[in-house]
Amino acid sequence: MSRVSDTTYGFGLVGCGVIAPTHAEAIKRIENAQLVAVCDLNEDAAKACATDFDAEPYTDLDEMLARDDVHVCNILTPSGLHAKLGIQCADAGKHVICTKPIDITLENIDALIEAGERNNVKIAATHQNRGYPIYEKIKSYIDEGRLGDMLYGNAFVPWFRSDDYYSDGWHGTRALDGGGALINQSIHYIDLLIWFMGTVRSIFGFADALAHDIETEDMGSAVLKFEGGQHGIIQGSTCTYSGMPARIEVHGTKGNVLVVGDDVALWDVEGEERIEDALAGRKGGAADPKSGMQENATVSHVKQIGDVIEAIEEGREPKINGREARRAVEVILSIYRASETGEPVVLG
Repeated sequence: MSRVSDTTYGFGLVGCGVIAPTHAEAIKRIENAQLVAVCDLNEDAAKACATDFDAEPYTDLDEMLARDDVHVCNILTPSGLHAKLGIQCADAGKHVICTKPIDITLENIDALIEAGERNNVKIAATHQNRGYPIYEKIKSYIDEGRLGDMLYGNAFVPWFRSDDYYSDGWHGTRALDGGGALINQSIHYIDLLIWFMGTVRSIFGFADALAHDIETEDMGSAVLKFEGGQHGIIQGSTCTYSGMPARIEVHGTKGNVLVVGDDVALWDVEGEERIEDALAGRKGGAADPKSGMQENATVSHVKQIGDVIEAIEEGREPKINGREARRAVEVILSIYRASETGEPVVLG
């Protein structure tokens, strides 16, 4: 990222779980960013993360927030705590970056956004798939009209998670996960679909636990209609035998694009050579909660965290600000509501 000023921004991680090393490594790669502190209720986890990334460990968030050299806090805790902790950081005058989802209720998200406005700090979220080169290319083609008028787009996330994955006390719970396969795993591709296709206006869907003994869903399916009349399908699971690669596809009057496991499986665009790859997505990882934390994800986090720094410097909103991150959560919560009521949900 370009450096706008000579200011170096100090970062504090709130939560030292599985995603923390990805954020820490991304911060390390940004020229005017430095990880100075980490906080976790588990002292051993805080100390281990601090040792790995040369930071100061804390178990008391208020103590970490008292540091003048912490300017930005990355919230990496269970999802249901994102807004609560983000508001605490914003009220301390710190900019806030939440891992996905930004929170699990619209009320909490709106309160976090308001806290940012009240304290004149930035509120942002990381949706790392937006920074992958293939998805950036698709977005540019759509925006430039190179796929023609968009007709429909689909996102399929046929992943697997074990019973052990759901035994940690928060995954698969309404209070801390907010849902299951859709809001935790499939949100990556739901966010991409909305980014590509635009605002969702109506939804009908189902969400059920078919293979796990959890409060929330391990299988969700939905039919969408977008603001411009385009159609869409979402299907996400954590009960697919052994897991399969995620797929996202977009279709316009001048082209079809299919991406499987973040690899191009079909690129069929008017005026360009047709590309087909039957082996796309064969790298696997769909049954591993740590999948997606490879080099592509780190580079994407660098872009998105770097954009927050640039937004601070330039006095603008981050590209994935609170309102932008809210959109995917609203869609997912509408699928849950449609499943509960048996009725379509109209948004907006």
